[in-house]
Parts: sequence; C-alpha cells; structure tokens
Amino acid sequence: MQISRKGDTVYFDVKSDIYFVNAQEIRQIILDNIKETDKTAVVNLSKVEFMDSSGLSIFITLLKRVKEKDGKLILEYPQLGVLKFLEMTQLDKLMEIRKADEPKTGSWPEAKGGWPDIENK
Repeated sequence: MQISRKGDTVYFDVKSDIYFVNAQEIRQIILDNIKETDKTAVVNLSKVEFMDSSGLSIFITLLKRVKEKDGKLILEYPQLGVLKFLEMTQLDKLMEIRKADEPKTGSWPEAKGGWPDIENK
C-alpha cells in the first residue's frame, strides 16, 4: 500500500484484494497512518478486484475515525464488483464514492429517418 499526504488529506493506494486473510494488516496500516490533523482520508480502490465484509469493516472503522474530527472518507475508483458490493450494503450512502468513467462499448451511427420502406420497393 502506498501512502501520501497533501495538507490535511491522507491518501491510501490499496494494491491488493481485501479479504479476511489480509484485512487486519490493511486496517492496522491505515489506522497507524491517520494523524490527528487529517480531515480527509482518500482510499484508491482501483486495483482491488475483490473485497469481502472484512473490507467493509475497515472502511466503517476509518469512517468513524475521520468523522470524530468532522472529516470525510472518500473511496476512489472501485472496480465494478467492489462498487456493486458497496452499493448493496449501502455504504455509498455513508461516504463519498468517486466512480471511474465507464468505457464505451463502441460507437453506433445515429439512425436517420426511421425504418426503410420495404413494401413499396
């Protein structure tokens, strides 16, 4: 995990999935790196392909910690499966989630004039 700071914001760049086996270690790293002066915690989840309920508990704990200082928690760019998990558990209502732009599947020409008149040809 990479950790950086800018002003009163701390940034965590999580580089692995979050599940029961590694959740305690990730929680400890995050909590050990929150300073009294930090108002905002930003967690980049773009490299997290899987997260179980252990991951949710990390973010609930972190949310409580930053809320004690009238701060906020931002989860950035979760992959689709993680995003759906956060939405199903309604954590997206408790903290800000910044979504990545969804890729376009292709470009389709606009239809002009409706269906061709096959019967009159």
